[in-house]
Formats: sequence, C-alpha cells, structure tokens
Amino acid sequence: MNHFNKQQGFTLIELVIVIVILGILAVTAAPKFINLSSDANISVLKSMGGAIKASGQLVYTKSVIQGVNNSALGNVDLDGDGTPDIETRYGYPSGSRHNGISKAMSNTFATEWIWSTNYTQSVFYLTMASFTHTSGAYVNQVPIVATDCYLIYNRADSVGASPTIEYITSGC
Repeated sequence: MNHFNKQQGFTLIELVIVIVILGILAVTAAPKFINLSSDANISVLKSMGGAIKASGQLVYTKSVIQGVNNSALGNVDLDGDGTPDIETRYGYPSGSRHNGISKAMSNTFATEWIWSTNYTQSVFYLTMASFTHTSGAYVNQVPIVATDCYLIYNRADSVGASPTIEYITSGC
C-alpha cells in the first residue's frame, strides 16, 4: 500500500502571497471607489443645477404671460390664485433667499439642501445638506463656500439676459 501524504491547508508562503496580492489590488482599486463618491456628488449638484434652470424657464414663461418679463423687479403668480409666488428679475427667479429661486424648487429641497445669498441677493449659493450637517435652512454663505462643493445661481441682470449657474466642485 502506497500512502501519499496529502497536504491539509495552505503554507505560510502561499498565505503571504495572497495577502500581498490583495493589498496591491486594494491600493489600486480604492482611489477609483473614492472617486466614484466625488463623481456622484458632482452629478447630484449638476442635476440640481439643471432643475434650477428648468424651474427658471417655467417661471420666465409665466412672467411673459403675466407681462413682467421686462421688469427689473417683479412677481409671478404661479398657481393663478392672485397671490404673487416668486420674486423675479427680468422675468427669471431672483436670488432672494425668501421669495426667489428657492421657492421654485420641490418640497425635498427644504430637507436635502442648504442655501444662502450675498448681501444684494443677486447671487444664490446652494449645497447638499449632508456637507454642512444642517438641512432646510438658510445659512450664511461661509459654511457653504467652505465645502468647495456648491453651485452659484447668478440672477438675470438685464432685459434679455438669463441667469447663469456656476459649479464649484473641488471639494466634492
């Protein structure tokens, strides 16, 4: 009878080699996963920018119908109840923190985002609430700007001009 010794388990060398290979894979793959988070945050921010642009166009359309699209300062009644809903500048939502572009956004806007304006309310700052650990609030623009992941809505500043949106994404 010829009995061969069967090896039970792995040798120490084999285990070390497997651990080294897993370490190399982790080092090369981790930055890609970290970058996915950043890409996702940028995508969310840009989709909000798209929603703001679309909302602004809808408000502008209403302002044309109501004849306030050429006014430096106006108000638009969105729901036809006779009460002004959104403050406008040349027909587009203003940067006002109370009556401007923030009023054109959906209900989730209040819980998932924070916003601010500059002193003249010509610039509206917006970032995700998760970056500042607050939500549904108007805050000073300092914590928003400190995230380095926000958008800036610049209101329309003349007849025929439309608002612009800038993205700051270095901290996303």
